[in-house]
Amino acid sequence: MPGKKITVRKLSLEFTRDIYKDSVKRCILPGKILLQSVCSWPDDERLFYKAIGWFFFWSFLVVEIFHVAYIVKHFRDISDAVLTGTTVTALLEALVRLYIILTKRSIINHILLKIWKQFWNVNVVINRITRNQLKKKARVSTILTSIFLVSSIICSIKITSDAFLQNRGMVLKSVFPFDSTKPFSYELIYIIHYCTVWCGLFVINAFDFFFVALVTNCSIQFAILQDAFKNILTGTSKGQRVAIFGQKHSNISDKDMLLKCLEQHQILIGICNELEESFNISILIQFVVSISAICAASLILKVDSNQFLKMVMYAAAHLAQLFYYCFAGHGLSYESDKLSDAIYGCNWHLFYDRDFRKALVLIIQRSQRVQYLTAAGIAKLDFASFIKVMRLSFSFYTLLNSLLAKNI
Repeated sequence: MPGKKITVRKLSLEFTRDIYKDSVKRCILPGKILLQSVCSWPDDERLFYKAIGWFFFWSFLVVEIFHVAYIVKHFRDISDAVLTGTTVTALLEALVRLYIILTKRSIINHILLKIWKQFWNVNVVINRITRNQLKKKARVSTILTSIFLVSSIICSIKITSDAFLQNRGMVLKSVFPFDSTKPFSYELIYIIHYCTVWCGLFVINAFDFFFVALVTNCSIQFAILQDAFKNILTGTSKGQRVAIFGQKHSNISDKDMLLKCLEQHQILIGICNELEESFNISILIQFVVSISAICAASLILKVDSNQFLKMVMYAAAHLAQLFYYCFAGHGLSYESDKLSDAIYGCNWHLFYDRDFRKALVLIIQRSQRVQYLTAAGIAKLDFASFIKVMRLSFSFYTLLNSLLAKNI
């Protein structure tokens, strides 16, 4: 919310308890736990926790500088440079994600408060099949990010252990202005790199769990709103109104219910705009990193067949990461696009109140503006962009492969 100071509010134990009771909002909790593990949960304004968060950021940046220096020095060795680039891009992901969490904490806190206090529970959906499908969608988003977490833990164990076991190698290949093989120097650098890899892993996964959960909650809220609009003039709507607003509002009129739905739609639009403002750069970086990862893995497979298993797993992990980003983004645009059809199908032709019909026309026009997230305005976050990234990766690989063949 530009030009407006947003106060960060403490998200109490009541927040966790209420979120856990809702089977859709519950998918926020894994991201909350992981963000708290790196002192980046956006509800704590204490200087100590802020200092730890920024300490992680600057530590990542220093390690990244020496890591990139290795590529600059050994750029003629294509295989080695590209292989090192795989960890450079991973650390870049951690840097960008942590920076966003630290600098956008007030906006993210504001989004969380709205989801907690103002999002309707999925159990208000009248159709049982639809209700179960929405719950399943929330579970799928958590499962997808969990698979990536497990695979990244396995990869990090291999990266950190191999370096120490195989001739005292570096966890992250780097160039230093001093002799890193001297006594105690290697051990100190190993510990720093070891901590960086694991902290980076938790930052990346915490951000992804959190981001996917926020977007999934918004897309499901659009689906809940569709159900409310669709049933607004039916007999079942009274029970739905009680479920949403409580017994005191059981006699709310159809026109008032329409206004309540409009308010909910405005809240959703506002949150989508805040998500776009906060996360569009991270989406762009994700696209760039995914393209780089696929190209790097393909090139290394061509020049060094001994890296086959490692590179296949590396490429698969980045594809999975890109997929769940696009899965969440596509769900948001798809559900928001369906809203106007749901409003039109609310049996308005049987209700002869002129003011109601006029309001309905305006709401339909407003709902026809599809909500979506973008990669810094360059590309939308959806399945179409997933295919475009795959095609672009193949094009870059073909170009780099031809350049490599000429050099050989």
